[in-house]
Amino acid sequence: KTIFQEYLTNQGTVVKPYCWQRQNHICAKCPYHIRTGEEARVPYTEFQRVFGLPYRSTATLQNKHLLFYELRSFSGAVVQKGHATNCTDQDNHPESMLFEVGGYLDAVTDAYENIRCIILYSNYSPCNEAYHCCISKIYNFLLKYPEITLCIYFSQLYHTEDGFPTAAWNREALRSLSSLWPRVTLQRLPAGAQRYLLCNFVYGIPGSTLYHPTSLSRTLAGRQNPHQINNLTGMKPYFRKVFPQAMQGKPAAQQNLKAFSSPSPASQQLLQAMKDSLLPPMSQSHFVLFPDMFLPFQREHLYPRPKNIVRHLKMPKE
Repeated sequence: KTIFQEYLTNQGTVVKPYCWQRQNHICAKCPYHIRTGEEARVPYTEFQRVFGLPYRSTATLQNKHLLFYELRSFSGAVVQKGHATNCTDQDNHPESMLFEVGGYLDAVTDAYENIRCIILYSNYSPCNEAYHCCISKIYNFLLKYPEITLCIYFSQLYHTEDGFPTAAWNREALRSLSSLWPRVTLQRLPAGAQRYLLCNFVYGIPGSTLYHPTSLSRTLAGRQNPHQINNLTGMKPYFRKVFPQAMQGKPAAQQNLKAFSSPSPASQQLLQAMKDSLLPPMSQSHFVLFPDMFLPFQREHLYPRPKNIVRHLKMPKE
């Protein structure tokens, strides 16, 4: 039984994660916390503030969660893109709403049998605190759909510092989720991701930002201890630094980005014709979101498991 309600708009859909949600004065996003298609774009100022560009106090962002997602087929084609926000009225996290049993992702995955990969770009890592159970819900979703792989890229760790009562619980849950690699990828947003997110999920981008974006490594994520992130995700520094600056120095890509610097109707019309060209070429055996980045289901082909080799040696005579 589905627990959400979805409404068609001119540029996508808006979704109530829970059918009983109503507009209220406590949460500005209620009741439509999930938006798909071009409805998923957010203002540049909101993106900048939520993802910590430039340095901002984490205290001002603790109650703001923003998660972009993509549903992709095995060939790499985007089946659907969208975003999810937290509810400050009911204190729900976006991962909790998305991966709820009978929730929106559950229904979409049933409807589109060709979905093979879910990619999340979030300002926070998922938690497993008792009221939210984000990671537990993700686990249950993956158990139900064993053919789907999951990539989670986050800007900051959520409540993993020792000052939080739930820190130990969240750290252990993240380690457990990371142990599912290569089916699950969990790591910090790479430096090359910002341009991609601006292109596909943001509007109202200042022209200067297209050519001189703030590196995500200089944001709040960059201020957290890299060793802490490595210990939790199990990813060594050389895994985190393989992402070059995506699309940097490519005139065609920069021209495409320029088209999205304004939310004008003309730029919205250009989007459908140009969005596919923003992604690198994709094929069933080799598709990338950022140059040199491979998704979990591809790693088995790139890095085959070593074969057991038995060598028979002559023992010396006594």
